[in-house]
Amino acid sequence: MMFLGFLWAAFAPLMLLVPMAVLALTFGRMLPPRGSSFSRLVPRALAVVLVIGPTAALWLADRADFRQVCDGVGAAVIYRKASAEGVLLDSGTSNSFGMRYMQEEGFMWMEAQDIYNRDAYVRYTRNPDKTITTTKIDAPTARYLVQETVEKPYSHTSLSVTHVIDRITNEELARAGTSQFDGGRAKWVLGAWGTLSCPGASAEPEEFWNYYHLARRTLR
Repeated sequence: MMFLGFLWAAFAPLMLLVPMAVLALTFGRMLPPRGSSFSRLVPRALAVVLVIGPTAALWLADRADFRQVCDGVGAAVIYRKASAEGVLLDSGTSNSFGMRYMQEEGFMWMEAQDIYNRDAYVRYTRNPDKTITTTKIDAPTARYLVQETVEKPYSHTSLSVTHVIDRITNEELARAGTSQFDGGRAKWVLGAWGTLSCPGASAEPEEFWNYYHLARRTLR
C-alpha cells in the first residue's frame, strides 16, 4: 500500500490525461472529417482548457487560504533566551518524536504526561550511553514549557505552532510555526505536486530550522 501511495503521489497528474483524451475525441467527432491541421488542434486545446482550467482554479482558491495562514504564522521569534538542562514538553508525540529534544536538541532530561495515565507525569533522562530512562514523578519540575499545538484552520491546511514558555512568570520566550497544504480539492489529481509548506525545508531552510530547533535556540 505504501508503494501504491508513492506512485499516486508522484504520478497523479497523469490522471488528467484521461478526461483530456475523452473530451478531445468527443470534440473531434464534431468537426468535418477533412479539416485543416489547425482545426484538428482545436479539440485538443479545448480539452486542455476545460480540464486544466477548473483544476487550476480550485487549487489556486484553496492555496489562497493556505497563504493567508502562512502570513499569519510569520517568522520565528525569540523574545528572550535562557538556559535549561531540561524542559516540560506538552506534545502529542512526547514519547515518540518528542524524544528528539534529548537526542537532537541536547537536553539532558524531559518531563511529559504519562501516555498511560494522562493525570500523571514521567521524566525521561538521557544516559551517557544514549539510552533513555523513564521515571514516574509526582509533578513537573521544569521551569520552561515547550508546547506544541496542531490546528486545522481549513480541511486542506494544518498549522503546527511551538511555544517556549516560562512556567514561573508565564512569559512567552519564543514562538514559531509551520503550515502544510495538501493540495485542497485538487489533491486527488495533483498528488505531491499540489502540496506546499511554509516555511519549506528546501525553499526557506533557515526559517524552517528556526522552527524545528526553536527550543534549542532559545534554551541551550
